[in-house]
Formats: sequence, C-alpha cells, structure tokens
Amino acid sequence: MSDTDFETIDWSFDEETGLGRITLDRPKAMNAINIQMQHDLIDAFDAFQALDDEADGIAVRAVIVDSAGDKAFCSGLDVGEMSDFSTYHQKKRVPDLFCEMCAAFEEYDAPVVAAVDGLCLGGGFEIVMSSDFRFAVEAASFGQPEVNFGVLPGGAAAQRLTTMVGASRAKEITMTGDRLSAAEAAESGILTDVVADADELDERVDELVSKLASKPPLAVRSIKQAVNITRNVGYDAGIEYASHAWPALAQSDDYAKAIDAFGSDEQPEFEGK
Repeated sequence: MSDTDFETIDWSFDEETGLGRITLDRPKAMNAINIQMQHDLIDAFDAFQALDDEADGIAVRAVIVDSAGDKAFCSGLDVGEMSDFSTYHQKKRVPDLFCEMCAAFEEYDAPVVAAVDGLCLGGGFEIVMSSDFRFAVEAASFGQPEVNFGVLPGGAAAQRLTTMVGASRAKEITMTGDRLSAAEAAESGILTDVVADADELDERVDELVSKLASKPPLAVRSIKQAVNITRNVGYDAGIEYASHAWPALAQSDDYAKAIDAFGSDEQPEFEGK
C-alpha cells in the first residue's frame, strides 16, 4: 500500500489490486472544499498519473472517491474562505480553479467511482458528476444551492446536468436550488445506483472496481475517452477516435492474451501493455 500526505484529503494506492482511493478529510467542516482541498485533489490525480508513468504497463485500474465523517460527503465550497475576495480577478479564480479540479476527475484516464454517504451539495455534487460512476446511500441528498447566493454553479454543474438529464431538468435543479433525494437523483439518471446503507455502499463499490480492475486497462481507458469525446465534442469525433484506438489496442499484449484465452476457462492477467 502506497500513501502520500495531503492536508485536506487522504490518498492511498493498493499495488496488489491497482485501486486508488481519495477520501475528502475535513469532517469538522462537513468536508467543505477550500482552496487547499482543490489543489490537493488536482495533485492527487497527478500522483496517480505518476504511478502510471513509472509502471511497466498500467498501475492504476480505478480510483474510489469517498469522505470522512458521517454527516456529509461534501457540503460544497467553503464560503467563509471566499469572504476575503473583493476584486473581479480574485473572484474569477474561484470558478477557474474549481473547473480545473473537476477536470482532474473527468480527464484522469482510469475510471473514477464516487461513493456518497450523507449531504452532497454544490461543489461536492460537481465532484460526483465529474466521476464516471456514482453510488449513494438512500439517506444521501444532493443539490446545487448556488442560486441562493446570487451566482451560478462554478464547476460546470449546469453544463454537466444538461448532458445527463436534459436542459429543462438541469434548469430546474440549478434555478430552484432544491434538494434531490438519492432516489430522485437516480431516477434522473445522475446516479449509477442507490443502496441501503454504508456497508452496502462499500460492497457495491468494491464489486464494481474489482470487476473494472479485472478488465484490460487500456481498453477500459479507451472506452472512457471515447465516451467523453462523444459527449464533449460530438459523435463524429468519437467515431474518429475509436477508428484509431481500435487497431492500436488490437496490437497490444493484452489483446493477444485475450484472444489466446478465448473459449477457455483461463482468466488472463492483463497488464496494460
């Protein structure tokens, strides 16, 4: 197990399973996102990327994002910290850094899985939406309350919600600031699954990441890229990406292992090369 020290999060990586974990760790502040946490989260994904760069193949198969404490996954931006910002340029840095932080989740090559137990508001909800898979306990609640402070969501929640639930529903969620239950978020297509409690949440997340870790990692990462390109750029761009990615993947050692094992009971160990 590898560990790297951060001020506002707990970071770890299990070399045996290839699974990383980031835990939001400001429970006394309901895991509110201050500037330090934004930098820590960006650096956390850089640390995972460094493991991949150093590996003979692919090191990180998936990353789990969860939280410390029993009240909130994340209550959103640390509003108190923003009170010192007075000029336009100081305030402009808020959405800029927040979008950079969310992009770290969305653009990291391996799947990112959010596990939500408790309140999840504002920037916390944006972190969840920036993840590839999203699980929550029944008691969790979600919302984008920024409108109540006279601003719009700074981490692209309106934009991500539009792609997830459609323009009308995205406007309703962000313009009213109303809370969503976990069931409502799942019915809207925001969540992957809702479970009864924290124990079942851990089991469901572990089940998924174990399955993802068993798959050829280059293929998993290419699928994430293809989906993101299709959503963010367009269908034709997604097709163009896949037309180049497929033959490149078919040249990999993992592809050869999978073909050799096809039709047998053998489960190849894929290395990402």
